[in-house]
Amino acid sequence: MTLEEELRSALGHAAERAPHAPQGLPAHIANRSRRRRIRANALMAAVAVVVIAGGAAVALRGEPRQHPIPAVRPTPTPSRITEAEPVEKVWPAAVTKIPGKLRGGAKIRPLKLIDGRSVLFETWESHEKANAIYAYDLEARTSRKITDIRTPKGVYADTWTISTDRVFWSTIEDGGTGLWSVPLAGGGTERLATVPGRVDAMAVAGDRLAFSVMDGGGVSTIPFGGGKVEAVRGAERHHILSWPWVGTPSEYTPNGETSYEEIVNAETGETSRAVVRAGETQVRCGVLTCVGVRPDRTAFMRLRDGTQERDLPEAPLLGLADDRFMTVQFDRAGGGQALLDLATGRTGDIGMRPGDDGGMPVIQLGPGDGRFVDYPLNGDHVIIDLSKIT
Repeated sequence: MTLEEELRSALGHAAERAPHAPQGLPAHIANRSRRRRIRANALMAAVAVVVIAGGAAVALRGEPRQHPIPAVRPTPTPSRITEAEPVEKVWPAAVTKIPGKLRGGAKIRPLKLIDGRSVLFETWESHEKANAIYAYDLEARTSRKITDIRTPKGVYADTWTISTDRVFWSTIEDGGTGLWSVPLAGGGTERLATVPGRVDAMAVAGDRLAFSVMDGGGVSTIPFGGGKVEAVRGAERHHILSWPWVGTPSEYTPNGETSYEEIVNAETGETSRAVVRAGETQVRCGVLTCVGVRPDRTAFMRLRDGTQERDLPEAPLLGLADDRFMTVQFDRAGGGQALLDLATGRTGDIGMRPGDDGGMPVIQLGPGDGRFVDYPLNGDHVIIDLSKIT
């Protein structure tokens, strides 16, 4: 069987439980776990690991975009990719590895880049239930505990983001979502508020925490220290894409609608509506670009205004990370995947290969301004900081 057939067979059974899955997506991606936000990592044993690029350069560092708008290249993107150098050789400044476990044996799950040299990760007390968060220094190769995470039975920590000096997360609870924070330097946790619904994304907005709600949408903010929750005017149906950009519909659309077809800048009020042509499907948009499938089943990328359209070797299931990165399957015996930078045309082999059972791990990058890619490999975690790829 081909990889696509294996995934369709194994993961299709999860389709009914997948929250707001776009048309056709459950054939490729496992049902999202109850503790993870929509864009979190999903695992189906012995078949596939789907790793989503998370976080946003603007939200994490308060800086403008790092990368140029992808432009049409004189030579089309190759329709077949058969080989590439390892990612660490292609982009040595962007790629590093951290251990898969602490010295005591606790498994590490990376969550976010804290800054250019450190990573936030969690450990679990049981499957998917975090019991502590740590900072890992990529240069010194040391870790320090930030705080313990204590939640009652059935309550899970979820949806992380980071300011310059604090870590924020949510907890999925009966009847709502808890919003929490802790100093990045370490200390006691603080509950900021309890809000209705399930939070699907968070971002830092000045001195406030912004968050959006999964069902029905809606973006609100709350001061870092807690206090009054305020709805963002004009974003009553929207979801955080890459702050300050929020959009609708969300990343997952139940009837094949265009993801983030309409976006608005929550700070300036600027709006953008993506151009979508008749017969196009699986259209996923970011802040600058859209990808999708034409009626003839060929895949494309173009800017939101409909210009600079170009062919892609395959359709990114979830969109482009940072509006320029995607993963593609090698067209060769033995399979594998490459990271493709559409702004430069360079590719890097991520190193994954079929297991003894024939299952092939798969990485899919998420939309928006995501700069953080993480995946397990040979007992370690490979960390790619997309903002360091120029």
